[in-house]
Amino acid sequence: MNHSLSSAQTFRSLFSLTAALSFGILLPDRIAHAADNTANAPQVTLGNDGNSNGQSLFRTLFDGQRAIGTGGMTSLEGSSGGGLATWATISGYGSDKSAGMAFHYSYVNVTNYWDQNVGASIGLFDRVELSYTHNFFQTRATGAKLGIGNGYQFDLDVAGAKVRLFGHVADNTLIPQVAIGAMYKHDSDGRIIHMVGSKHTDGADAYLAVTKLFPKVGILIDTTVRFTKANQWGIIGFGGDLDNNYHAQFEGSLGYLPPFLPGLIVGVEYRTKPRNQRFTDESNWFDVYTSYFINKHLNITLAYVSLGTIATFKNQTGFYFSAQTGF
Repeated sequence: MNHSLSSAQTFRSLFSLTAALSFGILLPDRIAHAADNTANAPQVTLGNDGNSNGQSLFRTLFDGQRAIGTGGMTSLEGSSGGGLATWATISGYGSDKSAGMAFHYSYVNVTNYWDQNVGASIGLFDRVELSYTHNFFQTRATGAKLGIGNGYQFDLDVAGAKVRLFGHVADNTLIPQVAIGAMYKHDSDGRIIHMVGSKHTDGADAYLAVTKLFPKVGILIDTTVRFTKANQWGIIGFGGDLDNNYHAQFEGSLGYLPPFLPGLIVGVEYRTKPRNQRFTDESNWFDVYTSYFINKHLNITLAYVSLGTIATFKNQTGFYFSAQTGF
C-alpha cells in the first residue's frame, strides 16, 4: 500500500513539474536566463544538414540551426525519440532563439494487428517540446475472434509536453541531455475498454529521459524511466482489475552511427510494460531498427518489432515503418 502511494505521489510530482517548467520557460523574461546558447555549442552532424542562409519569415521562425539528427525520430506516442522509446531530444531543429517542428507517419504491422500513427510536434527555443499524435489500432479478423467485431478499430489520442532540463545530446562533453515530460492519453471506446477489465479510458504518463551521443565512437545511449498504468501504451485503457497503480517502467535505446554512411543509425530498443489486467498478459517490447536521415527534412525508419502478447494473442512480431519531416 505504501509502495502504491509512493508511486502515485512520484507521478503527480513529475507531471506537475513538467507543466510548471513548460509554462515558466515560455515566458519571455525567463527565456533569456533559462535557454542555453546552442549556437555556440559544438555541432556534430549525422549528414548534410541542408541549411539555408535566406532571411525569410519562415527561416526567422524556424532557423534550423541545430545539427541534423538532434531532433530524434518519432515514437508511437508522438514524442521525439526512437520508435518504442521516448528520448530527451527536443523536436525539430530550432535553436534557443527559434522554433522547430516535425510531422510524422508511422505504420506497424504484426501477426494479428496493425497500427497507423499520424501526428506533429513543435520544439520551442530548444527547451520545450509539445506533441500530438493519433493512433488507429486495427484488429482485422482478430476482432471477430475477440468478440468485438471483425476489423474493430481502437483510436488513441496522445498529447505530450517535454522540457529539456540541461545538457545537449550531441556536444563534445560527457554531460547527457536530460528531459522531463508528461503525456495525456484518451481512448475513444469506453464500452470495450471496461469490458476487458480496464478501469479508465483516460490516463497520463510522466517520464525522465537521459540521452547522449558519443561522436568519437558513434554510440548513442538513452535511458528513460516512465511512470504509467497504460495497457498497451493506452490502446486498451488504463489500470485494471489486477493493478490500478502507477509503477516505474524502463525504456532503453542503443544506437550505432557507422562512419562509412553519415546520416545512418542502427540500433535496438527495449521497453518494459505494466501488468494490470487479468484478461490478458502484457509483454515487454523489443525492436531492431535502422534509421536514415537523408537531410533535416526527411528521415526514414525501418524496424523489426517483437511485441509479445496483445489482447490474448501471443507472438506479435512484424515490422515498423516511419517517415518524418523536420524543420
